[in-house]
Amino acid sequence: MSTEVIAVLRLAPLALGWPSVYRFVRRDIDEIIEVFDRTVGPIIDASITGEGRQREISRILLSTSVKVCLGMSGYAQAVGIAFQADRAVLGSSFTRVYDDLFDNFHVPDLDERLTVLFDGGSFQPQSDAEIMLLGLYRAIETVLRHEDSVPVHAALRRMHRFQIQSRQQRGSVVSGQALRRITRGKGGLGTTALFGLLRPALPPLDQRLLVELGDVLQVLDDYHDVALDRATGVTTEVTLGSITLFETGRRIGHLRREFRHRYPEGSRDRLFGMLFMMLAGGLVHHLIDRHRQRSGTLARPRLPAAEPDSTDRRPHRLLLWPAGNIRPMAANPRADDSR
Repeated sequence: MSTEVIAVLRLAPLALGWPSVYRFVRRDIDEIIEVFDRTVGPIIDASITGEGRQREISRILLSTSVKVCLGMSGYAQAVGIAFQADRAVLGSSFTRVYDDLFDNFHVPDLDERLTVLFDGGSFQPQSDAEIMLLGLYRAIETVLRHEDSVPVHAALRRMHRFQIQSRQQRGSVVSGQALRRITRGKGGLGTTALFGLLRPALPPLDQRLLVELGDVLQVLDDYHDVALDRATGVTTEVTLGSITLFETGRRIGHLRREFRHRYPEGSRDRLFGMLFMMLAGGLVHHLIDRHRQRSGTLARPRLPAAEPDSTDRRPHRLLLWPAGNIRPMAANPRADDSR
């Protein structure tokens, strides 16, 4: 039996959290949809031209929000705080737009302009997606305006620096040590900024646990994307082979013990049930990837899928099917924001 399979079997007791994940699907997603339509929907309508593109982006952001809200609601249960759906859908939608701007829009000065925005300066959008990003960012600022949110903003600024460094992962030789720093910085600090919206005045120990959680989530996400990353020339710790599922499983177990020690009254079932699902899925992707490597079969880039039905809001579809990515229009509107 391989060490990867052992890594998953050792954490099989975490599957006891799956009923809590099921309750999220059955009871919570309808509320998330309602909150999304009320908070993010108007920002999409004000930013995006054309009903077809509005529907497409709404579907992408809603599907992303449902997936992220599963993790954020699990975190809220684990630490014993209220889950605030409005903050979760705003934050997850912002994260999706931010990531897709980096990956798909190829704007030369984007890094610098976002640095200025996150430092409290002005931002001049150069596309409909950037207009939407700014709208989401301003909405989050409004939600946090009466709270101490210094740790969240600090994590966002630090994460942005690692996001810029992550461009090294495309088409160049990058060392295992550099990948470790980028993965931890991007995933750990990104999760700190996002999950921290539920409790912005994060104490240092809580920040540390969120960095650990986000680091693990980033690695698991890289396992799920390993075929696409190989096909498109993106180097990750998974494609490089500098991390293992056994080590990732060990870290999940250690992280659960830390959560239990830090928040003894919290319920960890949903959060770690979700992590176990991701670990099991990562094993499947890893085994397929290893078979391809041994047989010399190259993974093919994903073909364009059939256009999803933007009116299909069934909970299992929103949670389990890929959310998709936002891409540029042929011609993008411009707008200015002077703060």
